[in-house]
Formats: sequence, C-alpha cells, structure tokens
Amino acid sequence: MFNASASLAARPQIDKAHRRVAGDTVNDMWQSNVALASSALLLCLGGSAGCGSPPASPMGQSLTRFPEDAFPIPVDNQPTPARVELGRLLFFDPVLSANRKVACASCHLPERALADARHVGAALAIESGGVLPRSTPTIFNVRFQHSQFWDGRADSLESLALMPVENELEMGSSRDKAVRDVAAVPQYQTLFREAYGGEVDENSLRRAIAAFLRTVTANQAPVDKYLAGNEQALSADAASGFALFFGKARCSRCHYLPLFAGTEGPAFVATEFRITGVPERGKSELTRDIGRAGVLGLPEQDAAELRHAFKAPTLRNIDKTAPYMHNGAFDTLEQVLDFYDRGPESRGYSVPNLDFVMQPGPLRLSSDEKRQLLAFLREGLTDVSGLPGVPASVPSGLVPGGTPPPLD
Repeated sequence: MFNASASLAARPQIDKAHRRVAGDTVNDMWQSNVALASSALLLCLGGSAGCGSPPASPMGQSLTRFPEDAFPIPVDNQPTPARVELGRLLFFDPVLSANRKVACASCHLPERALADARHVGAALAIESGGVLPRSTPTIFNVRFQHSQFWDGRADSLESLALMPVENELEMGSSRDKAVRDVAAVPQYQTLFREAYGGEVDENSLRRAIAAFLRTVTANQAPVDKYLAGNEQALSADAASGFALFFGKARCSRCHYLPLFAGTEGPAFVATEFRITGVPERGKSELTRDIGRAGVLGLPEQDAAELRHAFKAPTLRNIDKTAPYMHNGAFDTLEQVLDFYDRGPESRGYSVPNLDFVMQPGPLRLSSDEKRQLLAFLREGLTDVSGLPGVPASVPSGLVPGGTPPPLD
C-alpha cells in the first residue's frame, strides 16, 4: 500500500555527515510534491468543475490514508478486543504504582486530551511532591511514532509501557512488583488468560498496555475530511492557515502529512529529532535540557550533534494540550508562533546546530497570517472522538484513574 523506493527506505542509514545534504534533498522533493498536491487540492476545493476527487498523491503516497504499513504491530501482540480492554483497565488502574494512587491516567487525563495541562509533569510517586524534568505529552497517535518520549529513549510501545512504572518519580514501583501486584488480583488472572493464554508476566503486562495505546488515535479531524475533498470541513481562515502550514510558515518541514508529526514521509521509517532552540522556561537562554543527546547508548558523534534536540511531536489536538514544548516553555499557541516567527536569536542567545528549517531566519508572518495559521491549528487538527472511556471500576478495586496531578 505504501511502497517506498530503496533509496528512501535506506534513509536512516545515510551517514550523518551527508544527512544535511542528502536528507534535505529528499525532504525538499517530498515537500515539493506534497505542496503541489495540496495546492491542487486547494484549487479543487475552490470550485473547479469536474474535480470530484483529491489530486494524485505525491511520490505514490496518500495525503489522506495513514501509512499503517510503516508502523507494523508486533506479531505476538496483534490487537483483539480482550487485549485492548485489558490494557484499558491497566491504564486506569493505580495498582501499577507503589503507593496505589497513581495510574497512567493520572498524568494522561481524558479531560486534557490525554496530557495534563502542567508545564512539567508532577512527581506523583513522591509523598512530599515535586516535578518531573519534562512536560507530559498526549498519547494520541503514539501508534504512529517510531520513538517514544521527548528524547526517543523507547523504540516501541511495548518498551515504553513499564518505564513510568519503574521511574522513582512517576509511579515509584518496579517491573517485578507490578507483575506481582497485578497477578494478586483474581480478575486480572482471568483477563490475562483470556487475552494472552497464560499467567500474568512482564511480557504480557507490557503487551496489554501497548495494545490499548495503539487504539488511541485522532485521525478524524476536520483537516482529514478536508484532504478527502470536503471543502466545508475548514473555514476560510483555517484553509488559508493550512496553505501557510505548507508554505511560508515552514511547519510541514517538521510536522509531516498526514501524521502532522515528526515521522517523515514518504517512507515513514524514522521519527526525527530537531534542534529548534527552545528557551529555558521563563528565561532568555537556551534550554539546559540536552534532550536526545542524553539517551544512553547513542554514538558519541550523534550525541554531540543532537544536543538540545527533541522529537517533533504530533500537532493533533494541539489546541487542547497546552502548555507547549518539552519544558512547557510557552503557555499559548500565540507564544509558540511568535517564537518560530522571530527565531531564538531574537531572544538574545545563539543555538549550536540550529535545525536547517530555521536557519533561513525569521518567518515574518503578518498578524493576519498568524491568525489564519492559529485557526488551522485549533480548528483543523482537533479530534477527541477517540478518547477512551474511563471505566466505572477497575479490577483492583482502587479509584479508576488514580490521583490527578495538581495544577501548577
């Protein structure tokens, strides 16, 4: 369904020294073709007679269909209703935490589009309180990411699943204890046998949570309907903002269609990390967080080149997941646009290895263009129809969802 050329499929193996040239050439080809197809679609929606379907997709890829083949589900964790429901119960059950008060849903709140509305996450495992180093991202569309967390330290949802459990600030438990605590609940013993054909163990616990996370998607937004040919799906301002997204504002150079996230088409084989010069929150200086460079096991040269680099996150439901950036540096989308419009140097600091997309300098967006772009981000990318339901009860008997974090 999504056939990529051998050269594109091999892109992750391109030597880092060539990547800025070779990678940018591929990116320019992709963006150019997407822009042409998008322009044709905009003209089509503008009322051209006889234009009954969206234009041919660039480089054989679809502007409207998600590249599911690029994100294969593990053979041993194919989704079934029993597995997904088991994962949903575990997501909302505080039984995974040491203090039996913290569930995954304590930080990924349904009423906050599965984020938490805080600048940085709360250290809910610590009785005296405290904060996490980074903000809590939404889990919408994690199914369509090859790297998880802001720094990409997990390469699959299965590997991600228990990392918060054993983090001393988040849930404060361990993998072994979590397995024992879940296995001690008779209802879970039954549910695991039905879903995975055996007893509760670490592998099946990881798989159940991952199976649920893959179902939490947001792919029925107005922009998806618009790209499919419904000219009424976006307002005039949002449609103009969509054109800016691909053009003058350069947004699509990091947040690629149709994902509106940092996994680049047309091959969709790698999630990218970008150095955009985000400031330390409340200060006119570069963030102190070294980002991707802090992930253990990276080659020394990669770590040096990726200092202060972070994953380009999904923009879907961006209107509902403030504050923004890895450290909550910006409270509003207006502040985010102002930052990218003027660039980090306008704040009085330089950024080593600043991403090539930002190197040309300020965008110089007009006030009307900013208004249109904001209209697209807020109106075009919002879809919370896939929010998971909060169970009335969980097998442990604890409070579903656990203790929510305090607002900061």
